[in-house]
Amino acid sequence: METLFYLMRKNEIITLVKMDENGNMVKYSPNIQNIDLAPFQYRYTTNWLKDWWNERSVPIRQGKIKEYLEKMGFVLPTEYLVRNLGLSLTDYYWIKPLESNLTWEEVNLFDNSFKDHLLSSSVISKKVKDSVSHYSPNGSLQGNIEKTWTILEDGSRAMIKGNRTFLSSESLNEIIATEIHRLQGYDHYTPYYPVRIKNSVYDYGCYSRIFTSNTTELISAYAIYTYAKKKNDISPIDHFIQICVEKGMDREQLQNDLDYLYLTDYIISGYDRHLNNIAVLRDDKTLKLTRLAPIFDSGGAFFVNRDYPHSLKELYHIKTNGFFEREAAGLNHIKDRKAIDLTLLPPASFIRKIYEMDTKAPKELAGKVSNWYEKKIDMCRAFQLGIDPNKKLYSIQPITLIGKAESDGSMKA
Repeated sequence: METLFYLMRKNEIITLVKMDENGNMVKYSPNIQNIDLAPFQYRYTTNWLKDWWNERSVPIRQGKIKEYLEKMGFVLPTEYLVRNLGLSLTDYYWIKPLESNLTWEEVNLFDNSFKDHLLSSSVISKKVKDSVSHYSPNGSLQGNIEKTWTILEDGSRAMIKGNRTFLSSESLNEIIATEIHRLQGYDHYTPYYPVRIKNSVYDYGCYSRIFTSNTTELISAYAIYTYAKKKNDISPIDHFIQICVEKGMDREQLQNDLDYLYLTDYIISGYDRHLNNIAVLRDDKTLKLTRLAPIFDSGGAFFVNRDYPHSLKELYHIKTNGFFEREAAGLNHIKDRKAIDLTLLPPASFIRKIYEMDTKAPKELAGKVSNWYEKKIDMCRAFQLGIDPNKKLYSIQPITLIGKAESDGSMKA
């Protein structure tokens, strides 16, 4: 059975779409009334709007979403997405049933209450009445780690995140990144706080407050990157920067933010800065891109869920996701080598202290992570002095091989 909907941006009609019984978009009218209001990506491909919709749904690999969908009577994430009208807390797109009189003011989840069903914490989550909206923002929540949107006691929205294993490492990495940004005096990041999650196998999850609103939306770097075809003579990150500038961003501010982002990732061996873990803010009214989003999702760091390096050479050539295949390659695109102040970084003892919060982690894990952290600071110092960190490695004392992260209870990436 196929059903017709209007694809909406707030109260503006984008186009007419047809959904099948599984929640997949099977057809849409090419009569898009205002292309500037349409989703920001894929426009040079034939099925760009179908692709956008089908990738909007929560990944089936995310946490316990499969079990939750089965409990709710859904087989596919796209069914759950349709049930929630495609609503999100990062942008203003939704689907409106053809004969419905619903408005954005009635359904949007920035203003209307909702219940979180996937993870909960009695410490921070507000008790929401059963009579509130049946719609949830979790149908469009991306990423594979278990997470949920919730409403805090003060009424603001926040995201609770867990971990992939029984260790708390990913959440603790967010706490460490938060402290780094705080000490640096950098004001454009997302603070994360530790939290206990009911019925979890790990000690700590974490949560962060929302940084979007009814006037500021989020567009992923992936969406921007795929907005237009990349020319052969420019790098992927330069292609991204070029589109951002064309759409209203200040080039110098963007470069400064990227320099800081990649240098702090370098310090914590952050390998998971894929193109959905970088995003840009867009103004609701002008549709201009305004600034790189506050730094978020830094949990994929310190080799969590990966093999530890077996040598300093491997430490230099860490594989990464995103614009660069290797961490070292990202250094070549940094304009300001002193975008971070190494004298203001937290000491290794702080890293150790945070990791020791995890009662389920092997005792040696905290020492291993803090050891790698000190090595990266030394390599970054060489980089700031204009010395090739790869050559600097030979002046650093050899280290003992420490094996694989899996031996600490993590799983291989």
